Formats: sequence, C-alpha cells, structure tokens
Amino acid sequence: MPAETKVDQPTERGEIGRRIRVLRKSRDLSIQRLAELAGISPGYLSEVERGSSAPSGEKLARIASELGVSTDYLLTGVTSTTAPVQVPAGLAAAAEQLNLTYAQTIRLLAGKRSLVARRSSGEQEDDWAKADWIEFYKKVSPYL
Repeated sequence: MPAETKVDQPTERGEIGRRIRVLRKSRDLSIQRLAELAGISPGYLSEVERGSSAPSGEKLARIASELGVSTDYLLTGVTSTTAPVQVPAGLAAAAEQLNLTYAQTIRLLAGKRSLVARRSSGEQEDDWAKADWIEFYKKVSPYL
C-alpha cells in the first residue's frame, strides 16, 4: 500500500499561505476583511498565511471563493486552463460603486448568466449598464 501524502507538511502550508497573502494583497483586502468574507477569524487567517496552520478543505474553499481562484490554485499554484473571466464594463462600474469584492462580482455575473441562459431564445443579449447591474444586485444580494 503506497504511503499517503500529508497535505499539511510545513513547506506546503507555507506555500498555500504565501499564495493566499499575495492574492489578498493584490485585491487590496485586509486580513480582517478577507477573514470576515470567508467566515473565519483574522487570527486564524494570519496563522494560515504564515504557514502555522493548515486550513480544512471547507475553509480553504471559502478563502479561494472570496479570492476568485480555485482551491487547486491555492494548493498547487497551477492556474486553470480555462479562459479568464471578462467582467463587463457596466458590472465593473457597479461593483466599484457598491464596494463589491472580486468574488461577489463574479457571483453576480454568474447569477445573471444563469438567468439569461435559462430564458434565452438563442439571441445575444446586450451588455447591461451600471444602473441595470445595481438594480439586479439589489434584487439578488440576499442569495449571493
């Protein structure tokens, strides 16, 4: 029987923490804000970033979601081969005005795409204006 690989080895924990810290800073998020968004304590997030603690799969998934990356990326540093997400200009302006995080912006875009896909008759829909995105956000924000 092959030996099981331990995920929480100190060097792996340190690399995961480093990737989280780099992404958090690149998105101008404080430890306190990312912790709040991910539903964990700031102290715990700090330990994860320093490599002192290994996050559970659930907590890692929540952190990854708020940073807009996959858990695979946090674990391995390898990015997905899927096309990058293109945020429409109207949504970008609305997200800035509403002070949305990257993850919230992407969830809002996914929500719109999901609704349009279910109702679409095959025609391309025009991009929404900032006001349309703000109105949509007000209606769906409890579900994001």
